[in-house]
Order: sequence, then C-alpha cells, then structure tokens
Amino acid sequence: MRQLIVAAATALVDRDDAVTLRAVSREADLPTSSIYQHFPDAPAILLAVCHKAFAELSAVVLGAPDVRTAGLAYLDFAVRHPRRYRVMFGAADLAEPAVRLFEGNTALWLGLHGLAHQRASSRRTAQLSAVTTRLLTSLEVSP
Repeated sequence: MRQLIVAAATALVDRDDAVTLRAVSREADLPTSSIYQHFPDAPAILLAVCHKAFAELSAVVLGAPDVRTAGLAYLDFAVRHPRRYRVMFGAADLAEPAVRLFEGNTALWLGLHGLAHQRASSRRTAQLSAVTTRLLTSLEVSP
C-alpha cells in the first residue's frame, strides 16, 4: 500500500496538483485514514516521492557508460519530469545524493543542475542544446 500511496502522490506532483492527504487518498482510491498507517502527514509522503525520484534518477545516471552520457541522462530526467525534479530539490535538502551521482565533481553537478532547471522550465531548447554540449565538454572528467 505504501507504494500505491507514493505512486498516487507522484501522479499529483506530475500534474502540479497539491499533495494533501485527501488528494492522495482520492488518487489512490483509498480511505484517508488508511494512509496514516504508512505516513504521518503529507510532507512525509512528499519526501517519499523525492526519495523514489532520486532512486530513478540514480539508476539512469549510474547506468550510463560514461560521464557525458550520465550528464545527458540527468538533463533528460529533468526535462521529462520537470515538476518532480523541482520538488526533489525544493521539498527537502536532498542535493547531496545528486552531487554523489557525479563522484564528488560538484562543478559538474552544479552546471547540470542549473541547466536542468533551465531546460525543464524553458522553451528555448535549441539554445540550451548548444550550452549542454559546451558544459559537458568543459566540465567533463575522465572516469
């Protein structure tokens, strides 16, 4: 049931709907009272959504064969899930796991994070594609 609750909350986040206990219970088709057995409140559910999203992000980044592909996977995740990406870095201080994805290369992560934010919230993808290549080339490290 915990996975069902997190999936329902993720769907709400992806639609940019408020994550409340009632909204989650409607989305999951569960009585609101049953959610309390798994989560004390809505912020706890949102935190679980963030942890699940970081696990998904980690899988695509760590599964990449090289740093460049990992960077592109990171950016692609932010573009495909812009609201989820925004919540991941706004709901709690969870930046540390993202920095670790790039083996402590904070400059690379900061560049990717800034670019991911811009790509997720901007329609200027053509201009940002050129920036992506320059950013990855200038900050790339050898594995």
